[in-house]
Amino acid sequence: MDVRRITTIRGPLDALVQATPSKSVTHRALVAAALAEGESTLRRPLDASDTRATRDGLNALGLSVRVVGEDWVVQGGAGRVRGGGKLALGESGTTLRFLTAVAALGQAPSRLDGAPRLRERPLAELIGGLARLGAAVRADPSSGGLPLVAGGAPVPGGSLGLAGARSSQFASALLLIGPHLGRGIDLAVEPPAVSLPYVALTEQVLAAFGAKIERQSEFSWRVAPGGYPGRVYAIEGDHSSASYFLAAAALVGGRVRVRGLSPTSAQPDARLATILGDLGCRVETGSDWVEVEGHGELEPFTLDLSDAPDLAPTMAVLALIAKGPCVLQSIAHLRHKESDRLEVLARNLRMLGRHADALADRLIVSGPPPCLGGGRVATAGDHRIAMAFAVLGLRLSGIEIEEPAVVGKSNPAFWEQLGALERGSVTGSG
Repeated sequence: MDVRRITTIRGPLDALVQATPSKSVTHRALVAAALAEGESTLRRPLDASDTRATRDGLNALGLSVRVVGEDWVVQGGAGRVRGGGKLALGESGTTLRFLTAVAALGQAPSRLDGAPRLRERPLAELIGGLARLGAAVRADPSSGGLPLVAGGAPVPGGSLGLAGARSSQFASALLLIGPHLGRGIDLAVEPPAVSLPYVALTEQVLAAFGAKIERQSEFSWRVAPGGYPGRVYAIEGDHSSASYFLAAAALVGGRVRVRGLSPTSAQPDARLATILGDLGCRVETGSDWVEVEGHGELEPFTLDLSDAPDLAPTMAVLALIAKGPCVLQSIAHLRHKESDRLEVLARNLRMLGRHADALADRLIVSGPPPCLGGGRVATAGDHRIAMAFAVLGLRLSGIEIEEPAVVGKSNPAFWEQLGALERGSVTGSG
């Protein structure tokens, strides 16, 4: 098994990192552009394994996406999807949910499948919702999910209530196809609902393309039927990928600036700047950058991360060095990610010397031990586990990351960026 050893830092950081393009926005913009009328150009999209799965899946559905330099040029089908393809979705949960909905619009049925872990990801709520809107979706009878066949019948649309406790991507997938349903869609997400800011991000992308979408209440949206034109759309920087580098300033001490980030982004993980400020770090922002300065010490904290679950690995490694017990709560949905992320976090924290318990919906990290030790981090094939514990290795000696290539799922530039921090200064490319 491939393993990467992390180099610890001596002295405070003074580093500048270029933000990676947003994975969440790239997925959403790809689908919106593919269903638009005419050509769209996505400026500087994220080119990673997850977003390539969406790009290639759209091509398999008959919706053209071409790579032109650093841009992706999308020839929209105006809501018409040829279908008839065989889609290999890899390990991307977002691709699975979004392209199941797009495939349901297909004139001909398409077959979707993915890696073994993807076959375990929740899908029943989306399949049931599409069926109630009139779509033809046939899941594997033994699993209720992948492999599945979708498309080949008109999708009239209408009103729908959708359970929201396991993933917000079901709602986002339905909203993305809403403009192309005969009656549009009136969608209500039933509480408890997780990760609702990601649905708001979907709303923002659709509105930018010109779709008629209205948020009617905290948990409901209306998308009117009607097309919209293609456009040039610039992909903003990724706050999820940036979280590891901003957290490094709190872990090690010193300052890290990530440029190419909008401080006012609708991305849920933009919340990290506020969290770090509340924990005593100095946080400054500019029009396109966020800077954090820390001192390597943190007070204990309790956080509800129901709206920003991707911050859980980042905050878990910060909990490892906190002065007292810490709790990350309302994160039951982490058990359905690339790994059982709750359990994998607890197991790795214990391996490094700090007791942690993964309960049904929370991670409890006990008081600090006399000392912490390094060790080999088992990533379970999870990119966010790999990146979070790699940054911890800047402070804690002896950290080794199994399966380092998994970072390519969301940030192929991660190791180059981390190298800038390992050197203690200057820049890594994005």
